[in-house]
Order: sequence, then structure tokens, then C-alpha cells
Amino acid sequence: MVAAVSFMFIPSIAFSEGLDVGIAYIKPLKQTLRFAHGLPQDSAYDKGARRFAALVNQYTRGEIEVKVFPSAQLGKEQTTAKMCQNGTLDLSLQAVNNISMWYPPLDIYIMPFIFRDRGHVNKVLFGPVGQKLEKEFIKASKMRIVSWFEWGDRCIFNNKRPINQPSDLKGIKIRVPKNRVMVDTYNALGATATAIDWGDRYSDLQQGLADGLEGPPQGMVDMKFYDFLKYYSYINVFYGLANVAMNEKAFQDLSEENQAAVLRAGKEAGEYQRWLSKVSHVDGLAKLTELGVKVNKVSQRQAFVDKVQPIWAKYRKKLGDELFDAIINTK
Repeated sequence: MVAAVSFMFIPSIAFSEGLDVGIAYIKPLKQTLRFAHGLPQDSAYDKGARRFAALVNQYTRGEIEVKVFPSAQLGKEQTTAKMCQNGTLDLSLQAVNNISMWYPPLDIYIMPFIFRDRGHVNKVLFGPVGQKLEKEFIKASKMRIVSWFEWGDRCIFNNKRPINQPSDLKGIKIRVPKNRVMVDTYNALGATATAIDWGDRYSDLQQGLADGLEGPPQGMVDMKFYDFLKYYSYINVFYGLANVAMNEKAFQDLSEENQAAVLRAGKEAGEYQRWLSKVSHVDGLAKLTELGVKVNKVSQRQAFVDKVQPIWAKYRKKLGDELFDAIINTK
């Protein structure tokens, strides 16, 4: 007769009982990691998150399940980033501007017109500059960046007029995230920057507290801003990067094999999501036009670039010439 075995309950891990030559043992089968993001199901964010979840399950041979919570079910981006930082959430996806509070040098990625194109972005993120910033971010925040997603080219959507030159922004109240670089930038361009939580955007736009906001074309379609905003001007003042952050203790608690699996899944899911976002920019512009939005592409950006030079000067003092020059000189 085999003696009864008592089991200790450990949250998020399932157990099975087995017998081997009369010895009872407990074998861990699956660990669940919770992953939150703020965009709707089937958005580029969500598809990237679900690709990450599927790859983690595959590469850990079923030992880890990632449960994705879209549409801000667990809170706004800054809220879930804080939850990830304090260990009450395993993984959080957010725009860089919503996580740089723990490590201000990440604001370099938010600087207006800092990137030449997506090729430049990739060389910075995955080259010496980006890798150094990621290591320092872990020490500062107790979180680890396991994947890079993108929100994409952040362009101007408003209910007043098309934007073709900086003077067209005069008198327009633009909703921006609560990030100092972004507020300063739109004020320098001549708009009135209004920092509004993402979760309050609809009511504030409808009530006239803001005349518009900025974001990528497909993102504007996904969020249905075309219901009350009619002019979309394609000028990528900011290139919107987003990252999947993981609580560092949760990461270190994994086996070395599963740590490698999570990082591999993050790399591949990030590549997929950034490609998906790039394609969706073209599709999104076409969809906005079909929905009755007046779309214009700004071909001459130099006047906008000139207007934000004081912002560059201000943040060079804060973040350092070395960091700026390292990114600008990355080829």
C-alpha cells in the first residue's frame, strides 16, 4: 500500500502525482504568467502579444502559459507598468513614454524626429546603444525588457483643419500622454498640449477638452476616433516604440532554459508585431479615407524639425550629448 501524500498549494502552478518504485512525487506541469496591454483584441498590439504567448508555450514545451489581458482589463498602461514593477503582474506592454519614469534616459526614444527610418530604429534598439540602456533599465526599475513592439508613426488627428505646416497647429489643443518631452514638443510646434490619460481620451475629446490627438493610422481606426475627428495629417513627429516589460524577479525565478525561451519568444514576437504594424500603416491610411476622414501626407518636414530644436537643446542637457550623438551616428 502506498501512503497518502499531502500537497502544498502554490498559486499559478498545476501539479500531478506520480509513482515510481513505490515513491510518490510532485511534478510541476505549468506556470501561468499574466500579460496586460491596453489596446483592443485583434489590434497589432494584441496579435503580437498572442504570438508571444504561443511561442512561450511552444519553446517551454508547455511549462509556461501566458494569459493575455487586452483592452486595459487590468488597468491603464502606467498602472500595469507599476504592477509589473512591484511584482503583482508578470508582464506589461506599454509605450516607452509610460515606462521611462523609472529610467529617464529611455526618453531619448521619444525625442521628436530622432529616428531616420525603421532601419535606424532597429540598429539602435538591438545595437550597443539599446543593449546598454536595457541593462541599466533592469537595475533602475527591477523590470526587464523582453520584447520591443511599436505603436508606429504618431501623426496628428484633429477636428479643426489639415496640418501642413507648424502654423496650422496654432490654437489646436492636442491630447498627448503625460510625458514631458511630448508636452514640450507640441507646445513648441504651436499647439496647446494637453496631457490626458489614455483612458479618458474619448470623453475629453467629445467634451472639447482637446481638439485632437496623435497616433498611428491603424491605431486611430482600431480606437474608432474617426467618429468625431475628421482630419488626419501624416507627419511622424514621434516614432512610437513600445516594450514588453517583465518583472525581474519573476524572470530570475525561471529556469535558465525557460529564461532563454522567453527571450527567444520576445525577439520573434517583436519582429512579427513590428512588421504587422508597418503594413497596417498603409492599410490604416486607406481605411481612414474610406471612413470619410480627410487624409493629407506632409512631405516637407523641415519646418517642423526646425521648430523643435529648442526641445533637443533642452533634453541634450538632461540626457547628455553622448547619448544623443550615439543614436544620431548609428548607421
